Amino acid sequence: MSESTTKTDRAVTAILRVLDPIEVIEALPPTVFPVSAKVHLDRTSREDYPYETYRPPDYPVEVRVPAEVPYIPETTVYFDNPAERPPKNAHVVSADEFVDGLEEIATHLEDDTATDPQRLYLTGLCVVEVPPRYLTFDDGEHVVKPALYEENAEMTLAYFQKDNSLSAHDVREELEEALPGETRTPLELIRLDEVTAKPSRLGRGTTQQAGRARYFTEREAEKSDDIDASPAIWKVNRLRRASDTARPLEAVIEEYERFLPALAETDLLRELTFIGETRTVERFYAEQVLSR
Repeated sequence: MSESTTKTDRAVTAILRVLDPIEVIEALPPTVFPVSAKVHLDRTSREDYPYETYRPPDYPVEVRVPAEVPYIPETTVYFDNPAERPPKNAHVVSADEFVDGLEEIATHLEDDTATDPQRLYLTGLCVVEVPPRYLTFDDGEHVVKPALYEENAEMTLAYFQKDNSLSAHDVREELEEALPGETRTPLELIRLDEVTAKPSRLGRGTTQQAGRARYFTEREAEKSDDIDASPAIWKVNRLRRASDTARPLEAVIEEYERFLPALAETDLLRELTFIGETRTVERFYAEQVLSR
């Protein structure tokens, strides 16, 4: 039995260069809104109990304490945003409430406990970018204009998660260059949804039943006899093959700026290009060896 290595085609991916949840949310451009984020602060969960001072609804995450050192279990935080409504009964926060709450927790952990606040990081993130012409101010905060829904405008949802392919040996050098000193696997852009806003409103002024999403789903587009309003979804090939409802994301990674122009202008994203390696194992059976 022997092993051989062959070069594969050139591969491209986009990663989120920052894992600090506070830094990421604060660095988002005005036209990019957080939809949801998975936050985690490592620690054992054995024999833990709630940290009564720092828990929802006053804070975006619940702090727990095993023995004397607090930690935060992986928690999904839902934001008030223009694209998706949160799951039923979920606690929703604004970006400012999220940052203020985490900053207060991080300061307490650093000053009054043995916990390293640097261990607080993102394990997942979803954001939505809207066209700048639909951006306005309301009570000092950036919000979207009602015209976004009235004009069935397009917006883009981007999903970042960990992808095991980036921990492979063949991309270590590229990761060290992109994330010097960082030992954690970065979040990779694994999906893009190009969606069309639907005419829904909050409160009594709704023009139709306000759904879970504020954009057309495939079912809603068919019901409205407007199939062009269906989301255009791109996913990483490794997660899902191309189909009628999802296309390969790898083919458009190099032009993600077309879908996320404002986010692409920030320092949050980094595009990586590498050549993958495929290892193959040749197996020799006894009769083959004897016949040689």
